[in-house]
Amino acid sequence: MGSVLVELFGALVLSTASGSVLLSLTANEHPWGRFQPNSWCIVQTVTVSNIEGRSVQSLQTVRTTLQSIDENSITLQEAETLNLGGRIVEKKPQIVQYDFFHEPIQENVQIRQGPSAKLMIDRKVVPCAVRIYEQRTSAGLLTTTIWYTPHVYPYILRVEKIQRGQPVSENAAAPVIRESVMLVMETSALRTLRSNRRNPTYTLQTVERAGNTTRITDARCSWDVPGGLLESTTVEFDAWHREVRRSVSRMTNYFSFETPVNQPLRNRIRIPVEVNYLEPLVP
Repeated sequence: MGSVLVELFGALVLSTASGSVLLSLTANEHPWGRFQPNSWCIVQTVTVSNIEGRSVQSLQTVRTTLQSIDENSITLQEAETLNLGGRIVEKKPQIVQYDFFHEPIQENVQIRQGPSAKLMIDRKVVPCAVRIYEQRTSAGLLTTTIWYTPHVYPYILRVEKIQRGQPVSENAAAPVIRESVMLVMETSALRTLRSNRRNPTYTLQTVERAGNTTRITDARCSWDVPGGLLESTTVEFDAWHREVRRSVSRMTNYFSFETPVNQPLRNRIRIPVEVNYLEPLVP
């Protein structure tokens, strides 16, 4: 079965490498893409920090609401509330527009297609197309490289981000300020060719380094809920690999109108999904 998967996906990606087909992603390959506007989810995050030998705890609540989906993008409203030791801080809701590769749509971003590559997931080789974003700012250059395929859920299988600062001299290399790697560790899509879109799961691991700080995030996800995230844990270490901060996130509530799979945007039908009340996190 594994060899059949490799041959099938390989043929599809090779056609892209030859230039005859350009692999892209649509709303159907985005964790919000199967839902209707006004669907929403709430994610709560409890963070415990070790500050000068004492433990400091906070609770963050983010409510994300789907505003709209068009042929090229998804627009979300993100409202954040912080509970800092009993002091409540509500931030102004932000409207953010994303493309179908989960990247925010911004100015001064150059996008190009890289050479195809192969990833190893669940001990199976998955050929992928590669998409590269480059954004120059006054602070330096942010390069995002995405390995993806529209044939293996969750479609975006690896993301590398490198933030470089301005070089200190004309001949010096630009210093790396921040870098991260997000990788799909396991996905139910590789278990069988007849994987059902219903109840699919996957796990992610993200490793981020900035200066002397390292953050490792393990997440459990499913697109049966808006936004995809079920729960995650982030542990932050200092230069001596001592844990200085731990965050636990969990979706605590959602409501959605579901869109039938592969239905054109203009013909989408509202299918109500029951509200799912989960236990809130308590700081």
